[in-house]
Amino acid sequence: MQILVYARLLIVACLPLLFMAELLDTPVIVGGVVVGVLLSRCRRFYWHCLGISLLFFVYGQWVAQAMVTKITSYPDRPLIADVVIAEHHRLTGRVKVKLLNIDEQWQFPASAAWISQALDSDICVGQRWRMTLVLRPVHSLLNEGGYDSQRNALAKETPFTGKVLDQQLIRRECSLRHHLETLFLQQSADSPWQGISRALVFGLRDHIPAEVNRLFRETGIGHLMAISGMHIGLLFLFTRRGLMLLLTLLPLRLMHNRLAESGGWLASALYCYLSGAQPSAMRAMLALTCWLLAKGCSVNLSSFHILTLCVAGLLAINPIIILSDSLWLSALAVLALLLWYQWFPLPPAYRHRKRYALIRLLHLQLGLMLLLLPVQVFFFHGASYRALTANLVAIPLVSLGILPLSFLFLIPLPPPLIEGLGRIQDGLYTILFHLLTPQGEGWHYLSDGRFIAIAVWGGLILWRLKGWRQYPLSVSAIILSIASTRLSSPEILWRVDMLDVGHGLAVVISQQGEGIIYDTGNRWQTGDAGERVIIPWLIDQQITPIAALISHRHSDHSGGLASVEKVWPTLKVRTTYPYPGRLTCQRGDSWQWRRLTLRVLWPESALTAGQNNDSCVVSVSDGQYHLLLTGDIEKKAEQQLVAAEKGGEAVTWLQVPHHGSRTSSSPLFIRTFSPQVAIASVARYNAWRLPAKAVVQRYHHQGVKWLDTAQSGQLSIRVKRDGVEILQFRDQISPRWYHQWFGVKPDYG
Repeated sequence: MQILVYARLLIVACLPLLFMAELLDTPVIVGGVVVGVLLSRCRRFYWHCLGISLLFFVYGQWVAQAMVTKITSYPDRPLIADVVIAEHHRLTGRVKVKLLNIDEQWQFPASAAWISQALDSDICVGQRWRMTLVLRPVHSLLNEGGYDSQRNALAKETPFTGKVLDQQLIRRECSLRHHLETLFLQQSADSPWQGISRALVFGLRDHIPAEVNRLFRETGIGHLMAISGMHIGLLFLFTRRGLMLLLTLLPLRLMHNRLAESGGWLASALYCYLSGAQPSAMRAMLALTCWLLAKGCSVNLSSFHILTLCVAGLLAINPIIILSDSLWLSALAVLALLLWYQWFPLPPAYRHRKRYALIRLLHLQLGLMLLLLPVQVFFFHGASYRALTANLVAIPLVSLGILPLSFLFLIPLPPPLIEGLGRIQDGLYTILFHLLTPQGEGWHYLSDGRFIAIAVWGGLILWRLKGWRQYPLSVSAIILSIASTRLSSPEILWRVDMLDVGHGLAVVISQQGEGIIYDTGNRWQTGDAGERVIIPWLIDQQITPIAALISHRHSDHSGGLASVEKVWPTLKVRTTYPYPGRLTCQRGDSWQWRRLTLRVLWPESALTAGQNNDSCVVSVSDGQYHLLLTGDIEKKAEQQLVAAEKGGEAVTWLQVPHHGSRTSSSPLFIRTFSPQVAIASVARYNAWRLPAKAVVQRYHHQGVKWLDTAQSGQLSIRVKRDGVEILQFRDQISPRWYHQWFGVKPDYG
């Protein structure tokens, strides 16, 4: 079929959006359209396909370029916008709004923005407001192995955050989704598991407690909370079966299978709407629609064809959605299932009989666990070794019990009936958590996703093709070659990485696969930098931390320590303040660690109050290059440190004290240590407007190169045998068009 060819070409043409450093300029796009049209008119199939591919490619470039233009067109100034409330997270107060009209200019397609300010009155999804907003381009913490919220914000067409200066209600009416959610919350108010049920129905996970989310991750059943093909398919089957039973009571002329299927499709479409039309739900709805149309028109489409059409359909609507992690996870999960059932099917005797249902479920979970293991490592840096047994328990309970009961809360029912349904559902939840809790702590961090992918996928392919029987020596040679690449000696002697943790500090000094962490970033209401940034980075870089030096007790420097210690319990901790099992961090302490010498220059006391001027200042040197880590010391401590060092030692790299605050980086301190490069850990849009412009200029006047994490993302200094290289995430480590600095550049550069 010609449409399948075009679908494959569209998918391939959109792939460059994942790795291009820069988008095409408008004249190049126009030229591409002209060439593409000319080639597409050729009769030869090859040239025709090349022309169509070029047209699809420039279409994706045009959409992405339009998004970037929109992001950069609104400077940091008040704008008047007509908006519609799209989401409201009641616990955090965050509101997502669709920007319909900005300064009397209609937006098509409409982008979205997250705002955190509470509005003047009760708000609900579907209301329309006129707001005076200050829009800011989305900004992400950028680290190797970390979650790229900037990329995913573009994929979801939510490239802004906003601050409300004024608002006026235009239309008070709420959407159907809001009314159904309100009914759902009212009827399930007595359930302690309401947040989970709400996530299953509406795709909103902000009411799920953190400990429950952690248990779901540890046991590998978090996928059940993401509305996807399983949920859409189950609702379709339940609705179709219910309508078929209902139609048996009506005249024979109404007993039509297509009527039941149409009802099932409508119910599934409503579910997709309630879930916020997430990519996984949209993919499932497109798959269901393609299947029903092919069945009704007697068109022979395989499952692989339907998957291809679904992904291409989403990309046709919005090519930037190819950046979405959700889309990739959803599509790869379906592809894994199709390949598993085609390559490793159960024997015919086990495929249909009810008594073998458990075996079929076990076969399904085993396939998903094996084929998706590399995918899990790539996206989540680990996997749950309890996922197989946990899913055997959770999937039947959730899909056949909890989910159908949750849908019943959307129907106005008499209170006694609602109370009875609630008790049944609570009982199922109790059984679920009673069986899951003993299986907790099952998450295992894994690194080197490429090696795992080669081992798992390559092993399954060899098993399927029986290559290990026919060519045992060749297979052995391939395995030895792959293993030898992991044993090759690295060219990097040692390295320093300042991680992008927002407002806070986290620096890792590493050599030969071991690392010392200097400060562990901040702690927030919903997590900390240790869990979100440092641990994924260490796993991704295959570095085992052996010690942590915490400069002082403020949460933006010590906030992630507990999470790091949970993963590496034998971690040695040095602090300047009381901490269980700590080692001292005072002037005079020094130790040799392989090729590096570490000396503590400050404070003079072994036990302090842990305030800014008590920060543990550490010198790291290999005899040729010198790094000075300063924490948050201020001018008073800087003066005392200069006096104690009696002139000091010129350093190669200086961690800028106190994030570039005016209270630090005194001229005497900079002249004394005379760094070549100053690296600062600062957050964009921080409330303290750090770094101070005067401080940055002070370094520039001394001839010091300035780098900071707000502009560059992760900063990496790599000492090699033939010299040193300094890499910035945005410019060298991962130069992608979606990693650009969107919006106004800082004026201190």
